Amino acid sequence: VDENGNLKAKADMFTKRTIKKRVAVHSVDTASEALALSIAEKAKVDMGYMGSLTGLSEEQLVADLRGVIFSLPTPFESDSTVRYVTSDEYLSGNVREKLHTAKLAAQSSDIYRPNVEALTVAQPKDLDASEIDVRLGATWIDKEYIQQFMYELFDTPYRHQGQVEVKYAHFTAEWSITNKNAVGYNNVAAYVTYGTDRANAYRILEDSLNLRDVRIYDTVTDHDGKEKRVLNKDATTLAQQKQQAIKGEFQDWIWKDADRRQTLVKKYNEQFNAIRPREYDGQHINFVGMNPEISLRPHQVNAIAHILYGDNVLLAHEVGAGKTFEMVAAAMESKRLGLCQKDRKST
Repeated sequence: VDENGNLKAKADMFTKRTIKKRVAVHSVDTASEALALSIAEKAKVDMGYMGSLTGLSEEQLVADLRGVIFSLPTPFESDSTVRYVTSDEYLSGNVREKLHTAKLAAQSSDIYRPNVEALTVAQPKDLDASEIDVRLGATWIDKEYIQQFMYELFDTPYRHQGQVEVKYAHFTAEWSITNKNAVGYNNVAAYVTYGTDRANAYRILEDSLNLRDVRIYDTVTDHDGKEKRVLNKDATTLAQQKQQAIKGEFQDWIWKDADRRQTLVKKYNEQFNAIRPREYDGQHINFVGMNPEISLRPHQVNAIAHILYGDNVLLAHEVGAGKTFEMVAAAMESKRLGLCQKDRKST
């Protein structure tokens, strides 16, 4: 209708199909075609469904799809069910942890040998020490290294090393240094070089480990006789200069020893350089029921696949890239595949 409510033209539904007719496929010739249909219709690698489409046994399907699908190691030896996933899912995520699991599984069964080979190739390139930025207070650094750094830098007397210790509480993620004032004022490193008479080096180190700026307060009495704390700017500035000096010394110290550098670089790569992003391909999605006049672009189709098969998604496309179509199509496909449903509760 026009702006006045008068009939202007008939809608498309009077002259052409506006909903794509569902075409059921009952048989295919190859295992790769069956896999595409299984992902499109079941949202997973369904061996039974793929076998019904091709007439091939599970062993033949696995052989034909070698390198395209992978069997997941079962957590329990008594579980005889083998679950398969596509390569883009298996060769992504924490591939270092997956490789460790696959190696253990391959010791008991040769069917996991391809997993080990593929995951070995998929491992991220190890970073070296020059590519790793370590800040004082990083929780992945063992407290023994922090304590060693403290003893060496502050020249902690041997008789105090059993008292002044670095502690780390995993539940609260908080660092602490015991008996910070055990070292006397005659210790130049603790009270002059890396500390002040108001905040010794051990207190400054503790604040640095907990990612806090050092602040020095004075207690004063106001006109009403009430005590209050006031920031001492001069003392705080001096203490923060010492804090920066400690942080700089740590940056120079942490990679200096070859054994320590090798241990920490290996630990960092194992814990943090272990994730490989998954690349989603939505070419197999059929979009049953979609208006044939709508033509989705490749990035939209892949984004929809990400929504369907990924754990979480951020559609960070620019304005006009088609996020609305992606969300609507993903919602319709999720409903069709049974990945989501609206529960109706009677009241």
